Amino acid sequence: MRKSIFNAVATLSFFSILDRALGFFFKIYLSYQLGAAALGTYQVALSFFFVLLTVTTSGIPLVVGKLTAKYRRENKLKSERSLTTAALILGLILAAVITVAVFLLRKPLSGMFADPKSVNALLLLLPALLFSAVYSAFRGNLWGRQRYFAVSVVEIVEQVVRILFCIAMITLGFHGLYMTALSLSVGCLISALACTLVFLKNKGALANPKGQLIPLLKSSAPITVSRAASSIINSLVAIVVPFLLIKTGHTSEQAMALFGSSIGMALPLLYIPITVVGSLAFVLIPTVSTSAAAGDLKGVNRQIESAIGFATVFAALFVPMFLSLGKPIGLLVYNNEVAGEFLSASAWLLIPLAIENITSSVMNSLDLEMKSFFNCLIGSGAMFILFFCFYGNFPITLLSVGMGISWLIASVLHILCIKKKTGLKFGYIPKLVKSVIVVIPAAFLTVWLHNLMGALPIAASILIAAVVSLIFYAALALVFGLIDFDFFKTKVKVSKHGNPKKPERKAISKKPVSPLEQVKNQT
Repeated sequence: MRKSIFNAVATLSFFSILDRALGFFFKIYLSYQLGAAALGTYQVALSFFFVLLTVTTSGIPLVVGKLTAKYRRENKLKSERSLTTAALILGLILAAVITVAVFLLRKPLSGMFADPKSVNALLLLLPALLFSAVYSAFRGNLWGRQRYFAVSVVEIVEQVVRILFCIAMITLGFHGLYMTALSLSVGCLISALACTLVFLKNKGALANPKGQLIPLLKSSAPITVSRAASSIINSLVAIVVPFLLIKTGHTSEQAMALFGSSIGMALPLLYIPITVVGSLAFVLIPTVSTSAAAGDLKGVNRQIESAIGFATVFAALFVPMFLSLGKPIGLLVYNNEVAGEFLSASAWLLIPLAIENITSSVMNSLDLEMKSFFNCLIGSGAMFILFFCFYGNFPITLLSVGMGISWLIASVLHILCIKKKTGLKFGYIPKLVKSVIVVIPAAFLTVWLHNLMGALPIAASILIAAVVSLIFYAALALVFGLIDFDFFKTKVKVSKHGNPKKPERKAISKKPVSPLEQVKNQT
C-alpha cells in the first residue's frame, strides 16, 4: 500500500496533537493549582526522572521494533518471542537497580536541587520506571508489527487516566505537587497493562530469552547513550538555571517560579506547532532510508531540501503570533506575566527547533547517530558557556537564547555531516531567508491589530489577531512561492500487515523512531 507524505504526516499528527492538547490543558490546570514555584520544583524532578527513564528504556523499543520486523519477515516467530522476553527482563532489571540506587542516594540528591521537595517528587515518579520497562518491551514488538494505531490509543488512555487521577486527588485535598508526580506513575501503570492486553490480543507471546539478552544490550546501548546525553543536558539545565538565578539575587522560591513559568508554562505552548514537524521527521526516516539504500542520492537530497523548507515555513508561520501576542496569551492562559514575556521572547526558537528536528532525523536515516550525538553535545556546550558568562546577572530570557544557539549549532553541524555524505546542496537557504523576512510584516500587523481591538475582551482580541496573523503569513508564503505542494504528493510505502516487501528490506535495518517518541522528545 502506498500513502502520500501528507496522509502519513496527517495521521501521525492527529494522535500527537490530541495527546499534546490533553497535556497542554493539564498543564494549565497544574499552573493554577500548584503555582509557578511548585511547578518549577516538579519540572526539576521530572527532568531528572527522564534521565533515569532514558537509561532504562530508550534504546530497547527501537531495537525490538527493528528486529521484530526482521524476524517476522523471515518467519522466525520463536526468535521474535525470545527477543520480547529478553527486552522485558532487561528493562525490569535496569529499572529495579536504578530505583533502589536512587532511593538509597535520596539524601545526597536533595543537596543538588534548589528545592528539596524535588527529591520527594522524584521518589513518587520511580514506580513509573518499572511500569515503563514492561510497556517499552511490548511497545517495541507492536512497532515492529506496525501496530502504531494501537500504541497511539494506549498513549491517549495513559494521558486521560493520569489527568483524571491527579484532578481527583487534588480535589480531595491531597498534596498537589506529590499527586502530580504520583499521577505519572499511575498513568504508566495503566499504559503497561493496556499495552500488555494489546500485545496478547495481537497473538503476542513470550519464550525463553536465551541468546537474545546480550545482543539486545549491545544493540540498544549506543542509542541509550545518545538519548541519555540529551536527557542529562535537560536535567543539567534544570539545575544550572535555578542556581544562576539564585546567584543573581533571587530567592530559591523566586528562582523556581521563574523556571516553572518558562519551562513549565511557556515552552509547552511554543512546542504545539512543532507536533506536525515531528510527525514529518518520523515519516522522513523510512523515505530517506529507502532512497539512500537504493543509491538515489539526488532523491535523498531532494527530500531533505523539501523537508527543511517545509519545516522552516511551517514553524515561521507561528512566530509572528507568539512574538506579538506572547504576553497577553500568558496572562489569558496562565494568568502569569513572566510566562507570557518568555513566550514572546522565545517565539524565534520555533525555526531552529524545526530545522534541528528534521536534520537529526535525517542523520538517523543515514546511520550518523553518533555524529549527531557529538553535534548536540557541542551545541549544548556552547549553551552552558553562554549561561555562565552571565554569572551573577542571569536574566531568565537568556535561557531561550542559549537553547536557540544550541539548536542552531547542532543543526549547522548536522547539515555539514549530511552534505559530506550525500552532497546536499544549499537550495533551501533562499526559502529559509524569505521565511524569516516575511515574519517581520506579519508581526507588525499582529501587534497593530491586537492594539486596535483593545476594547474587546482579551480572548477575542487574541483570537482575531492570531487568525489574521496566520492567514496573512500564509498568503505571503504563497505569494513568494514558499510552499512546496509537490513535496506532499510524494508517495511512501506503508506495509498494511507489518510484512514489508523486498525493496524495503534495507530501510528496515535503520533505527526507527516512533511518532509518539518524536513528539515527546520536544518537551
